[in-house]
Amino acid sequence: MPTIHSSAHVSPGAVLAEDVIVGPGAVIEDGVTVGAGSRVGHHAVLLPGTAVGKQVTIEVGAVLGGVPQDLKYEGGESGVSIGDRTIVREYVTVHRCVEPGGVTRVGADCMLMATSHVAHECVLGDRVVVANGVTLAGHVTVGDGAFISGSVLVHQFIQVGKLVMVGGASSVRQDLIPFCLADGHPARPRGLNRVGLQRAGFGTTQMHTLRAAYHILFRSGLSLKQALDRLEALTGDGAEHVSEIVALIQRSDRGIARPRQRD
Repeated sequence: MPTIHSSAHVSPGAVLAEDVIVGPGAVIEDGVTVGAGSRVGHHAVLLPGTAVGKQVTIEVGAVLGGVPQDLKYEGGESGVSIGDRTIVREYVTVHRCVEPGGVTRVGADCMLMATSHVAHECVLGDRVVVANGVTLAGHVTVGDGAFISGSVLVHQFIQVGKLVMVGGASSVRQDLIPFCLADGHPARPRGLNRVGLQRAGFGTTQMHTLRAAYHILFRSGLSLKQALDRLEALTGDGAEHVSEIVALIQRSDRGIARPRQRD
């Protein structure tokens, strides 16, 4: 049986794995599922439609599955999904979707640091780090392995690409291509995220291909269409990663952030 503190409230309609631990004052409502090995900390609140994976840690005062902060919301069932082994720190908020049946998703092996906010319809990949005080507005997507530093503000409908590193206190107003380092007001690419790429196992030839792609996109003087044609023609080791850059640009509604000429 789960270990539930006497001061916690777990609704009869919640489904908890046998080894789940629920701390003092926590609230888990009907329609919530919590996977094996997970821990729900003091005074955390899990609201209907929240699905928590295995070995997830939820710390003090976090609220998962809250009603979206959107004036268009008219009720209806939606949800939040937290992937396996993710860490949700103190007073994090993750809101469910405006659209009935939708799910706000946080992937596996992520860390949401204290007081960060993930709004409705957001989708975070695996191994994403969202640092203290970050605010992700509605419909934001974040690629695998991205790191969003403290107090960053991300506008709604933004794409933050795979393995992007966003510098602290930046404001992200346009899409950030995969594998870049970005910073500023507004956040702009400042080159490749070399340290992140090396830690992810990218080799020398892959890095060379990505540097070539970055130059074609931002330094060649080509139009965006011409640059995309050139990127799609790149071959060799790392070409599959260039394809990820192309795919994000082709999906972009807000346009991609570009570096200043001096960067």
